[in-house]
Amino acid sequence: MKKMLALILAAFMVLSMVACGEKPANDGTKTYELRCSTNLAATSTVGQALAKFVELVNEKSEGRINCTANFGSELGNQAEQVAMTKGGDLEMVVAAPGTGPGAYEGCEQLMLFEFPFLFKDNDHYRRVLKEAVDEVNAIVAPLGFTAMAGQSQGSRDMLTSVPVNSLADMSDLIMRGPNAVYISMFESLGAAGITMDWNEIYTAMSQNVCQGCEGSPSSLHASSFEDNGKYLAITNHIIACTYYFFNTEWLNSLPEDLRAVVEECAAEAQAYQEQIDDADQTAALKAMEEKGVTITEIEDIEDWKVACAPMTEEYLAKGDQWKAFYDVLTAIE
Repeated sequence: MKKMLALILAAFMVLSMVACGEKPANDGTKTYELRCSTNLAATSTVGQALAKFVELVNEKSEGRINCTANFGSELGNQAEQVAMTKGGDLEMVVAAPGTGPGAYEGCEQLMLFEFPFLFKDNDHYRRVLKEAVDEVNAIVAPLGFTAMAGQSQGSRDMLTSVPVNSLADMSDLIMRGPNAVYISMFESLGAAGITMDWNEIYTAMSQNVCQGCEGSPSSLHASSFEDNGKYLAITNHIIACTYYFFNTEWLNSLPEDLRAVVEECAAEAQAYQEQIDDADQTAALKAMEEKGVTITEIEDIEDWKVACAPMTEEYLAKGDQWKAFYDVLTAIE
């Protein structure tokens, strides 16, 4: 009878470890599953950094963490991947804060990370990502997330199927944006906005559901959007980012030394993405031009800024949490 009870107890412990993302190793020590996902392409700099993160975790944990990653739409769109991480079906998702956790009530102010003409340049934006991480964690804690390794995706430009040489050319275009801030921006610029996941843009532009999208040259080229948009207007209107959002319950289940490994590897992946992204932006512009894209430097960009200026008052009026987070972001030099 005692032997039978011992067997039942052992089986129960194994099942419990599997349910928590753990499994017993052959030598009797625990191993932990770290399943990661991003909606971005594996060829993007964020995707390449995630692959580096996986490699580093598997190496530095010496097999005690089994880290894997999925890219693009393999597991669904960004919202679905974020929900999977929140529910424990993934341990980490690489997501834009405003479009991922920012889609949940109480976290909408994270959309300010992608606000038009708010940040000076990419170097400034990277400092903001690093210095604002504690505030981000305070915002996403109720969702059960822990954020780290913020990564800039570079300044974003307008890719369209018709020429855009000035603000007037935006009139009546249908443009894809990931969240409400982008839609407000397009409307301020005289266009119409439509929301869809990144992985739906290629088909939408090929079928003329929208006449354009926006993104950094690197991210646009990584997804081959220039197949359907032959005009790129250099506007630098928004800089976007991603963070690594871990399921906090899983992260807290790790022994102290393994948690340190994960944090170290995330920091190394962040530094790696920063290192490769600047060069990739330049290379992507050249590659797009070689594929027949007409690249235009917008000369009336001050008119674009003036058109978007009323958005600040509009969004800060949404609540104290918006004003508080805006103050955090803009206080960082």
